[in-house]
Amino acid sequence: MVETSEERMNRIINEERNAKRTALRYFEKILAEDDKLFHFTLIDDETVEVLDVISGYTKLVNVACDNVAAVIYDIYKQAGDWIL
Repeated sequence: MVETSEERMNRIINEERNAKRTALRYFEKILAEDDKLFHFTLIDDETVEVLDVISGYTKLVNVACDNVAAVIYDIYKQAGDWIL
């Protein structure tokens, strides 16, 4: 069966979303090594919710049109002072 262009585009988008979710899980683990407990949720293709597990405080980070590395960079840029 040949993949249509729409199916191919959907597959690529889903692979990118999964890669971002995986990177966010690893970022949580890295921060936890320094006793910083955060949870990152990819809300949609434009937003990551950053949750401080201890206080329950959340912050939304704009990650529109970003690749995996840029998502992590945007989190540092927009919430780094709070996380670190």
